[in-house]
Amino acid sequence: LRRPYGSALRFVWSWHLAERLRTVSREHGATLFMTLLAAFQTLLGLYSGRRDLLVGSPVANRGRSELEGLVGFFANTLVLRTDLSGDPTFRELLAREREVSLDAYGHQDVPFEKLVDELNPPRDLARTPLFQTMLILLNAPGGALELPGLKLQNVAIDSRTSKMETTVYLTERPVEKGGLDGFVEYNSDLFDRTTIARLIGHYRTLLSAVAANPELKLSELPLLTPAERERALVEWNATAVETLKRVDRG
Repeated sequence: LRRPYGSALRFVWSWHLAERLRTVSREHGATLFMTLLAAFQTLLGLYSGRRDLLVGSPVANRGRSELEGLVGFFANTLVLRTDLSGDPTFRELLAREREVSLDAYGHQDVPFEKLVDELNPPRDLARTPLFQTMLILLNAPGGALELPGLKLQNVAIDSRTSKMETTVYLTERPVEKGGLDGFVEYNSDLFDRTTIARLIGHYRTLLSAVAANPELKLSELPLLTPAERERALVEWNATAVETLKRVDRG
């Protein structure tokens, strides 16, 4: 079974938006990741109409100080299940997401493979078990890698495959370097570039709305970008036609 063909679409969001999201997170006792995840779950719920959603996210799984300096692969995958029922406000959803995330991180030592074995979900070779989309926030401080006599630099590699149907990668930058940037890796057998561009635009619109007013209910949150609203309300609504008045001359 071949791995699905994939592609990626990059985006950059402003420092202003990132700072407003950090403020909302602090005011509600959450992390930036929890806020981004709650908004992403909301987006998926509005797209699909579903109220029980699962999203995956990797964890370094080095929660103990004695593991920090060890060489090896400790990473694990967490399954984050969120309940969107009852049309909560975003503030209420964020409280749910906080509980879900803390509970998941409290059990991060449980291998993902063990969880799949225990739950024994219906298996399909065309998709991963339990979830088909991931959200990843990269915010760990990174220093320059230096080796004696060598000059090193990062090189981006396009594998042209996609591990999931969609994976959203976000990087939190220091203030002097901007706000949030990242890319969406997607299965190009399922989605085209235009669809993913719309997803990114809708996600940003939703984040801007909750940053401005987290008391909005999920059903009240906007999705359309300004360009899409203009198209829907003006271009597609321009249905006026010129008519000729009939004159009865007897």
